Amino acid sequence: SGVTVCVLTLAGLQPGSAGDTLLLTRLEKDAAPLSIRVPTARGKVRAGGGRGVSPPQACGAIVMALFLLQVPLRSVLSDFEAILKEQKEANGCTDKQDWWLRRSQLDRRMKSLIETLETQVLGCWRGALLPAPPQPALDEEVALLHPELGRCGWSHP
Repeated sequence: SGVTVCVLTLAGLQPGSAGDTLLLTRLEKDAAPLSIRVPTARGKVRAGGGRGVSPPQACGAIVMALFLLQVPLRSVLSDFEAILKEQKEANGCTDKQDWWLRRSQLDRRMKSLIETLETQVLGCWRGALLPAPPQPALDEEVALLHPELGRCGWSHP
């Protein structure tokens, strides 16, 4: 109890190939799994989260800004792969000072990458990664929020 597992999956139409659909799945004990299709195309989403039309006007300026801030997911993945490659190279370094310098630089780059993923790729959906607070009024708030999310293009799974 008290454990939440979140999985980010990059899915595509062709098996074995990298896609551009990001699925965020949240698993909690005694709760149905929640899967969210996170839009990854800059500024273009369909009502179900795919590409096609501009974000709904009912969402307001804040949500519109979130759509416009998104960066290409491929860019984030490319940066992550470069960090992993440089990490392998740094592990082979025998000079302690040089190793620590490389490690510090990689840590800073990784921190920046995580912040980009949270703010510009996941956007408002990053809240699904947070643990659920034990609040009795939460069901009431969800009931009020659900119609609002529907106007912004979210559909119940």
